[in-house]
Amino acid sequence: MDAVVQFVRNALCTIKNFSFLSDTFLYDPKVTAKYYTFPSPLDQTTPLEIFISVTQFYAFVSVSRSGYRLLTKGGVKKLQLIQRLLNAKDKSRKDETKKSKENKTEAVSESVARRLVIESLVKEGDAAARSTFVGINVLAIGIAFFWLFANSYHVTSTDWIGGIYGLIHALTVMEVALLFLLYYMLKDGAGWIRKSFQMKAFAKKIAPSQIENITVEQYSWMVNGWSPFWTEFSNPSIGAEDKMLEKEEEAVAAQIALFLKKVDPDVSERILLESRIALFEGYREYLYLLLNFFAFYGYMASILVFYFQDEASQPSYIRAMLFYLPNAEADWLGNAVGDFAWTVEPVIILTSPLIVNSMKPKAMSKKKVD
Repeated sequence: MDAVVQFVRNALCTIKNFSFLSDTFLYDPKVTAKYYTFPSPLDQTTPLEIFISVTQFYAFVSVSRSGYRLLTKGGVKKLQLIQRLLNAKDKSRKDETKKSKENKTEAVSESVARRLVIESLVKEGDAAARSTFVGINVLAIGIAFFWLFANSYHVTSTDWIGGIYGLIHALTVMEVALLFLLYYMLKDGAGWIRKSFQMKAFAKKIAPSQIENITVEQYSWMVNGWSPFWTEFSNPSIGAEDKMLEKEEEAVAAQIALFLKKVDPDVSERILLESRIALFEGYREYLYLLLNFFAFYGYMASILVFYFQDEASQPSYIRAMLFYLPNAEADWLGNAVGDFAWTVEPVIILTSPLIVNSMKPKAMSKKKVD
């Protein structure tokens, strides 16, 4: 739904930028006045701007909500959960050490399972820390959409909510937040491509003798995705966490025991297939990076034009950043490029599942190994 609304929002903005259908009711504020009489200068709001404002308000609510969830459930609360589980695991490990003095013959599967669980907890702790930081930036972008929503009604032409300065400050906040997200897009793209080559190499050498030294990622590849409860936005009761952790470790140990006996050839074939999909995910992430960089740079032009309104006194580096265009043209072109880039992005988001499914053989089982 979010991708659909993003497409509609930026497609409408692109229509406005290029004045498509300019001879229709979409650009006539008198049509708006038939349904509601706004005070000046809000009475200049056109039906097209009304439509855009609806999608902008949706983005304000949806993006802010997503950022809050990343910050809390996927960040702070998950960090607290991970810390409790690591403490519980450390306590149980001490108890197991005491028992090992009496019984030193632990199964290899239990040892590997224990290690994988701990590695997964540490990895998810790092992911939760990242989610906290990303959530802060996404929340900032979501809140800034309120000023874009108000701008569609020409509110920023008044002194309400900061006026035009409020809008520029909101755009600046969005730009700073987007800059951090661009870094993670670059990092994720490289991560997916590296993962693709690692999966391909692992699939060629996988054997029961290798199981004792597998990593969390490799185990997840072998079982077609491992998602223990601490990786989800779940919030189990504190009393149930220890039991759930114990059951998860037992399930992993049971699966490891099976792999120690035999690794089905289908596992290698599936991992090879997933490596190609991972490579596609990496290239797609770089495409997202490119589109969002265009949006970042395009919308930045509006901020530069606002702070350097006198073209004659603009520093040379500012003129270069605006491609030596007049302020009006640079502002229009920047918005047009940004809106178009963010129109293409949701199209890729919506069509990607179809491409991924086409890369999978029809006979491939969709069920994951527990």
